[in-house]
Amino acid sequence: MSDDDERWLPGLLREHGYRGQIRQQGWFECLVWRGDERWLGHGVDAPAALAHLLAQMFPSTLARALFDRSEAAGVPSGSDSPASPASNPTEKILHAPAEARAHAIPATQVTVSVTTSSTLAAPEPTPVAEPERRPFEPPRVGERLILPTPTYPAAAIAEARETLEDILKEIADARPDFALMAPRLQKVHMLGWICRARGLDEQYAGEHKVAILVRRVAHELTNISKIMWPGSVQALQMNARPDCVVSELGVKSTSIPRSWNDASEFVQTHRERAMHSDVPLDDYGWADDLRRPASGDARQILRDAQVAVEALAGPAQEPPPRHISTPPEDLGQDTIDALVKHVQQLRAIRIHSLQPELWGCVMGRLRWLSGRLGDRAPTLRKWLDPEFRPPVDTSRAAAAQSEQLRQRQLAVRGGRERLGAAPAPAALGAWLLTAFDAFNTPDVAALVGDLRPTVLELDDDALPEADRRLRRRLRDLKSHLRNAPEPDEPELEHDYDSIKVDLTALAPADEPADDSLAALVRARVRGKSALFVSNRDDPDLKAKLEGQLGLEISWCDGNPRKVQAQCESIARHSYDLVLIATGFQAHTIDGILARAARAGGVPYVRVFKGRPLACVRALARSLGMNEA
Repeated sequence: MSDDDERWLPGLLREHGYRGQIRQQGWFECLVWRGDERWLGHGVDAPAALAHLLAQMFPSTLARALFDRSEAAGVPSGSDSPASPASNPTEKILHAPAEARAHAIPATQVTVSVTTSSTLAAPEPTPVAEPERRPFEPPRVGERLILPTPTYPAAAIAEARETLEDILKEIADARPDFALMAPRLQKVHMLGWICRARGLDEQYAGEHKVAILVRRVAHELTNISKIMWPGSVQALQMNARPDCVVSELGVKSTSIPRSWNDASEFVQTHRERAMHSDVPLDDYGWADDLRRPASGDARQILRDAQVAVEALAGPAQEPPPRHISTPPEDLGQDTIDALVKHVQQLRAIRIHSLQPELWGCVMGRLRWLSGRLGDRAPTLRKWLDPEFRPPVDTSRAAAAQSEQLRQRQLAVRGGRERLGAAPAPAALGAWLLTAFDAFNTPDVAALVGDLRPTVLELDDDALPEADRRLRRRLRDLKSHLRNAPEPDEPELEHDYDSIKVDLTALAPADEPADDSLAALVRARVRGKSALFVSNRDDPDLKAKLEGQLGLEISWCDGNPRKVQAQCESIARHSYDLVLIATGFQAHTIDGILARAARAGGVPYVRVFKGRPLACVRALARSLGMNEA
């Protein structure tokens, strides 16, 4: 707060009894008052704030009086004439572009004056009564000030609100992929979103509708951070400054952001540097070995981990409690070892999880627990570190376990053949128990085949001595079958005799563990035309997506001119779908395409980095399909 208005308040205003104060709170505010008058200006610095204030005051009663006096003088223009409006500092401020006004007023002192020439023989103007000089009266505490509200073009406000709505939609679309990211990559995405939002809040200071949407963005990101626990995000704090993104990203730079728009561009430019690591990382920021298989049913592994974590730290999909249910010093080593085992299994099923948001919530709560346990859980922290590369289990025990699973799967396949076309409910229920023990739910659905109507008619009592978990598996199976293609649709062929124990021959991590979900999506999108926007040409990925999903894909490399041309094609309804790899694209391109798709009524699907699994999951969400 500055009370020394003699340094900066224009002399003409002080001469007429005006006083002022300046304060800084993220940005600068300038308040000038006289009697019941109140004038308020905003700006990125003190001169800009004063320029904003003067632009509101002029023309005022004072400005009109000065103008009338100069007009009444009737002085011709010339070198000895009174200062014209163009030479008046106030007029320069009022008529200058917005960019120039920010630097039009020196920080030390601004003077506004009108001079008259003594050599001119002109009639004396009508004298203006000198205003009554009043002693300085500071604003009274509790007094309600009626301040002028900044006005902005309606079109600009509408565009800002639309951009903020797009950010909220982008956050919602990204949640499944966001949940699978390593904490550092999560922070990069959160910084990008909040900086873009705060940039608009800064640009349209005082605009209530914009401020409301910015608070919604901050609230949504805060809730996500409390649940998935990526670590502290300083930019979400109200008193944060734009330059905090430099330390948040952990990069060295001589360019320091001075505004939130600058901070947004800084994050966009340096996000790849922020993810640099000495070890190879996948698209989601993890160093997991792509050959490491998931052991057991991924859905059940996730549920077991959820139960164990929630017993100590409350519901995983809600903000954590202030304290864990059992004091850290009272937790036995066996409990901590069990948590380590859960983390190991969760990392193994990450790419196979059909509930990515729940997976991210459970891992976030484990990170929260690790912080509470401190030095008692070094092994837990090691396995929670995304840059720790889990070893591939090539032991004889692992090979034996895999062989046992293979034998169980072969037995289940043989049992299915013996059931025949019309099995009794009891026999079908008994076979389902063995199938649930050997396969995940999508694979069991593929084995059911032409028994689909019979399975849909089964109730929970058809499972002999089934516990709650098996009854839930049956309900999941029936839900999966209801969304499955009709029998005349091409079904996947499963060659269970080809199961091998060779761990080095497993598929890459970005491929689905099974094609059941892809088959469901394919049945809905086959034959449709799609625009795929990425940052570069990728013929192999295009061919893979066309083969897996049956789409007719037109590729766009993200060049601004090509994007603009594609927006016109979208408006002509040339495509049934628009897919964009947001992990490679600037947010400006994303926003342009999103608005074009929305205007044309074309589904707009964000697919992170465009890998087949991410595309399948994103399309399933867009189509309203249940992945589980």
